[in-house]
Amino acid sequence: MKFSTGTLVVVGVIVLGLITAVTGGIGVYMAQRGPLEQPVKVIVDQGMGVRAIASRLGQANVIAHPDAFVVMVKATGMAGTLKAGEYAFEPGISLRAVVNKLALGDTENRSVTIPEGWTVKQAIDRLEAVEGLTGHAVRPEEGRIFPDTYAFRFGAERAKVLDTMTARMDKELANAWAARDTTLPLKSPEELLILASIVQKEAANDDEMPMIAAVFYNRLSKGMRLQSDPTVMYGAELEGDRLKRKDLTEPHPFNTYLFAGLPPTPISNPGKSALMAVARPARTEAIFFVADPSLTMHVFSVTYDEHRRNVARYWKDVKKTLQPKSVANVIEGALVTPTNVVSGTAKEN
Repeated sequence: MKFSTGTLVVVGVIVLGLITAVTGGIGVYMAQRGPLEQPVKVIVDQGMGVRAIASRLGQANVIAHPDAFVVMVKATGMAGTLKAGEYAFEPGISLRAVVNKLALGDTENRSVTIPEGWTVKQAIDRLEAVEGLTGHAVRPEEGRIFPDTYAFRFGAERAKVLDTMTARMDKELANAWAARDTTLPLKSPEELLILASIVQKEAANDDEMPMIAAVFYNRLSKGMRLQSDPTVMYGAELEGDRLKRKDLTEPHPFNTYLFAGLPPTPISNPGKSALMAVARPARTEAIFFVADPSLTMHVFSVTYDEHRRNVARYWKDVKKTLQPKSVANVIEGALVTPTNVVSGTAKEN
């Protein structure tokens, strides 16, 4: 049978119209408002197939017809592009938007925060407890984690998140070392890190860190011991916020009441303010400091007599807030000043 040219044209137009109608219908369907009524998060696990993804989206009410999702994804050639992760879906999201989100890997960010002054052990414990990370992280050396808030995607490896934290500390320490006052008695970036870790634990706020750093430099230059409570607590692995007098006589390398110079390693993970305070300390002749009774700042002094008066003033205010039994303990000398409150209260070197 022979067809005229006109007949072929008519048939072609009809077929094209049918294709357009079908594809147009698919397009309209994919653009329609979806069934989701409340925001929801859905996790697509690594290795999930299209049908498993469709089922999970259907269970979360993100899509109305999982089978239609499978057909649409395969028809558009996007089956191999859907990515694992945690996705946030807004009410009414269309099927097209759902597919595009999964194809682009538009996943949610989670975060983990490491506070300034935490030890490496505390940081690793938090990292291990965070949901959404995989694997385990090997504990680095003390002081090698930079305190900050770090974003990660669901399913990220703990080791890689930790690598980001340690790389950040390497960068910040290098910057502080490059910016340091070269007249300071620092032999290496490691010594800067050690002293910064002590300043971080001693300071009541960032503004006074340069003064506290200067006090420690002054004590070191005079051959005086640092007499820093936080170093003692770190070395003895003490919990809480108070030291007993006997703790100051325990002979361990971190007891800066007994041994001169810096401790062998950092005692915490210092932040940028502490690093820069040690790199560029204040100019002062002070060699002592004690907490203001408000505990929001420290009072600095040049002479031991002045320091003793400041300490007496501190304890006068502290005793007003203590229970009678606590006051008795203080008077008997059973307790030493709380850590982060007083430094250099022992007998002068």
